[in-house]
Amino acid sequence: MIVLKVIILLFSLVLHELAHGYMALFCGDKTAKYSGRLSLNPLKHLDPIGALIPIFMLLSGSNFIIGWAKPVPVNYFAFRNGRVGEFLVSIAGVLTNYLLMILGAILIRYGVIPFNDISIYFIIINMALGTFNLLPIPPLDGSRVIASFLNDENRIKIFTLDTYGILFIIALSYFGALNKIMSPIYNILVRFIDLIIRS
Repeated sequence: MIVLKVIILLFSLVLHELAHGYMALFCGDKTAKYSGRLSLNPLKHLDPIGALIPIFMLLSGSNFIIGWAKPVPVNYFAFRNGRVGEFLVSIAGVLTNYLLMILGAILIRYGVIPFNDISIYFIIINMALGTFNLLPIPPLDGSRVIASFLNDENRIKIFTLDTYGILFIIALSYFGALNKIMSPIYNILVRFIDLIIRS
């Protein structure tokens, strides 16, 4: 069971990063392609800390999981549509996790997959990854979404906070604050998924 959950987690993280890479390519930036990041090989994408923390949480029986992968390299100057491209690339990973979450609910609804612990976990982990990465804390996607609306000076300020942001995220998780911050979004998404499955 744990092994299968780890596989689902890695699969969800990889698709999250692939979404960033392919959206960047669609917007005119080939950096991810040339860096070998348009690959289903998880070793191309995984950040050691971002992958080990959620696996440790799974093994310890935690009900709350966070995780992240190596950011896809992006050349903002290569986008054909400027800040619109920056926004699309930033939000692509989160939307992918939410779409996977919805897909899982639809497959359950129509009996394509069984309603069991694994299918529910697939929905929950993508709900968690999407919501976690949407937080406006550097280097998470939410901070990049905000940066796409800011002037160059403030964008750079956000980017320089990446290292400190990771420490802040770990501290919030350790003290249980991260779960409280994300709970309101979870509650809305859970009701939405329940509506899909039971409609």
